[in-house]
Amino acid sequence: MSENKRDFDQEAASWDDNPVRVKLSEDLGNALCAAVTLTPDMRVLDFGCGTGLLTSRIQPLVHSVTGVDSSRGMLDVLNRKIAGLKLHNVKTVFADPDRGDALTGQYDVVLSNMTLHHIREIKPLFAQFHKVIRQAGYLCIADLD
Repeated sequence: MSENKRDFDQEAASWDDNPVRVKLSEDLGNALCAAVTLTPDMRVLDFGCGTGLLTSRIQPLVHSVTGVDSSRGMLDVLNRKIAGLKLHNVKTVFADPDRGDALTGQYDVVLSNMTLHHIREIKPLFAQFHKVIRQAGYLCIADLD
């Protein structure tokens, strides 16, 4: 994610203005809900959360969502949404696995939407996903490849 972070920081303020992105997140949220029964006790990690389009869609259905991104600009937009909507079950974490930042916590669902194609080394990231997903948890990925 780090190689394109500056671009994402610059694009963050207008990211949600693109109806294609909004529709993609809505469709992915619907697909996720059809494939996984989200419950009020579940903890979710949204890896590459961006401005929180998918986070916002699923947060009412689960205990908590942790949004992780390597773009401070994207996280700033999501943090403004969290504050403005008073979302007490959403938090953000700045982390860039390409620079060695590790994921922490335990989650029932780890999801990633259109993020993995930006990661240089996928295998170590999947090892981190494995560490943070609870037994019988779900890994949900939507990407280009």
